[in-house]
Amino acid sequence: MEIKIASEEEIKYCYNLLHQIRTDMSENDFLTTISEQLKNGYKVAYVINNNQIICVVGFTISKNLSRGKHIQIEDFVTTKNKEAETAAKALLDFIKIFAKQQECKSIHIDSNVDRHSAHKFYLSQDFQIESHHFSFKLN
Repeated sequence: MEIKIASEEEIKYCYNLLHQIRTDMSENDFLTTISEQLKNGYKVAYVINNNQIICVVGFTISKNLSRGKHIQIEDFVTTKNKEAETAAKALLDFIKIFAKQQECKSIHIDSNVDRHSAHKFYLSQDFQIESHHFSFKLN
């Protein structure tokens, strides 16, 4: 099992896995959006095992008044095989080390309210529920 931060070229190999949580995006839309996000500091890290990507995380380093410098995890998905939880834990541990190296104060992740197994996993990895996230859709 190996963890890497993806180059722009390698990101396309993460599409099939990320498509599981971004089902409304075609591969072309995905790559276009990722390319735009990369310009704003977005990064993708992944776990590869036996030449197969089994876990992907997309994140940005941000700084604001409420959180200081922090990592915001935007996307996090694993395959549904027996190595998935081990890979997810390893990838979160990698992000924690990366965050410390970047002198971040915290790591944040939003998760849809119906993703109960993800919440259980995040709590098992010492993440805390700190707030409710509200949104308003504009037409």
